[in-house]
Amino acid sequence: MRADRALKKIERDREKRARAIFWDNQRLVRNSDMHAAEEKGRMASREEIARNALAEGSSIEFVQKITGLDLETIKSLQTKP
Repeated sequence: MRADRALKKIERDREKRARAIFWDNQRLVRNSDMHAAEEKGRMASREEIARNALAEGSSIEFVQKITGLDLETIKSLQTKP
């Protein structure tokens, strides 16, 4: 009898551990998705700032300094409406 109880307890512990691992993984996925969305939003904001600064006549170097965008991205924004 004791062996049966011990075995059942081990199985329950394994199930609890498996559920905990599953939910930890789900939390990590949600957090990484939120991080990716936030980063995408930040990039769009920096690009919008760059477009506005370029439209006002700012130099590419200045726009790079204030936005942190690379020169290629800034040059591509010059040609987009």
